Amino acid sequence: MNIFQRNAKKLVILATIAGAASVVFIRLIETNQMVMGFYRLGFAVIMFSVPIILGGYKDFKGLTKKDVLYCVLAGFFLFCHFTCWFTAVKNTTIASAAVLASLHPLVILLVTYVFMKQKVNVRAIVGILIALSGGAVIAGFDYSFTRNDIFGDACGLLTAVFFGFYFLVGSKMRSKIPNINYVFLVFGSCWVFFTIAMFVTGTPFTGYRPIDYFWIFAMAVVCQLIAHAMYNWCMGYASSLYVSVWVAIDPVFSAAFGVVFFHELPAIWQYIGGAIAIAGLVYYNWAESK
Repeated sequence: MNIFQRNAKKLVILATIAGAASVVFIRLIETNQMVMGFYRLGFAVIMFSVPIILGGYKDFKGLTKKDVLYCVLAGFFLFCHFTCWFTAVKNTTIASAAVLASLHPLVILLVTYVFMKQKVNVRAIVGILIALSGGAVIAGFDYSFTRNDIFGDACGLLTAVFFGFYFLVGSKMRSKIPNINYVFLVFGSCWVFFTIAMFVTGTPFTGYRPIDYFWIFAMAVVCQLIAHAMYNWCMGYASSLYVSVWVAIDPVFSAAFGVVFFHELPAIWQYIGGAIAIAGLVYYNWAESK
């Protein structure tokens, strides 16, 4: 086991912080969600095509049609997740969008326990619920029921649903396919779905501010390369529930970015919620170690 494998759980934390930074880029970019997704995934595919060209293509030979279909399905869920996430951050507060998006562990637990009939550690469930309740407290008094906020909140909930399904497919395929190949197939599929969506919605491919292209590229490097790609790699060495709980703590980091870059100062209950969420995470880690 190399140094990266031994520190997989620490890399999950780094990936979480990088993923939370997406709220900054989304707020800075003035294009719609389809353009953001098309270019973000386009840049990501280019990045990950390099190791494939250099020799990783050999690992594709053992893939079955079923494996490829699962990767395409994961790409579709990721497409839906990104579309809803971009829309949520644009239409509601950062804290609200992040908290609602962090509810995806409940989707994982529901599918794992009810449909897959797998046993789940009760203490781990308690830890997840504590972490999620802390996240809910962060934005619990932040909802203002205007038309945009309600729409943004609904998109935040859908973000969680699609992210949960994306993680479930990823945990199934990560043990069968080398990380770089899996990521390339998933990101490539997601980019194809965004390309189709661009045509369907009649969205122009060009004509945007040069700074928008720069921010999208930066978002691809930070959020796609460091966050999502690292999440996929870590799922081979850490449980999907462990990874998902760290993602659930995302509202704490997102709120911090909101303070630093957009002066969205958290209220006292949001500080309390952050403490509760971290306590839940610590309890979950203890429960998993048992």
